[in-house]
Amino acid sequence: MRDDPLPALVAATDDRRLTQPDFADALETMLEAGLRVVWLRSRALDDRAFSELIAEVRKRTDRHDAELWIGDRADLARAFDADGVQLPERGLSIAGARRVVGQTTRVGRSVHSVEAAIAATRDGADHLVVGAIYATRSHLGVEPAGVGLLEEIRSTLEATPPPTPPPLAIGGVTPERVPEVVAAGAQGVVAIRALWDAPDPSRAVRDFLVAIGQNSAKTLH
Repeated sequence: MRDDPLPALVAATDDRRLTQPDFADALETMLEAGLRVVWLRSRALDDRAFSELIAEVRKRTDRHDAELWIGDRADLARAFDADGVQLPERGLSIAGARRVVGQTTRVGRSVHSVEAAIAATRDGADHLVVGAIYATRSHLGVEPAGVGLLEEIRSTLEATPPPTPPPLAIGGVTPERVPEVVAAGAQGVVAIRALWDAPDPSRAVRDFLVAIGQNSAKTLH
């Protein structure tokens, strides 16, 4: 289990973004602007292509002292010495992931309900990714949970014995919405389109960090 603070801004990928010709350039400019976590996830790439991508991104995150999280694939997280593995709500168990990646790698769980958050907390998740909070084109047709889900999770977990895993908000989060999700209990945010599709990804990172209360690549306490 990692004992250093959880970075408060995470850039997640999807298969649409991974196929864009400017992916590497956008990633580099965001890392230079202070991004400290890249969460690579793909449902379309085969193991070889995904491994090649991970290797390239790992070089960049190492160069910028940033973290690399791998979506779902604990085996690949271990193979590339990733800093974290992010598990879906109905995926590999926390204990199963730890057996693969070890105790010093972050193991997070994505949750969409209070019940799932309770289960992930009981199982020892290092952090939660909670959403979708707002409507998002990344999950068309999914009813957004709203900040009420964050509030419910916060109030429920506050009643459980510490430590409780810090929640990160995902789904339609923009810099303008950061104060609302933080007030509801989020300790950070995960963004896809608000970062990758921004006219200036570097500026988008800086805007998020300012909204979170950081002027540089620090962590939210």
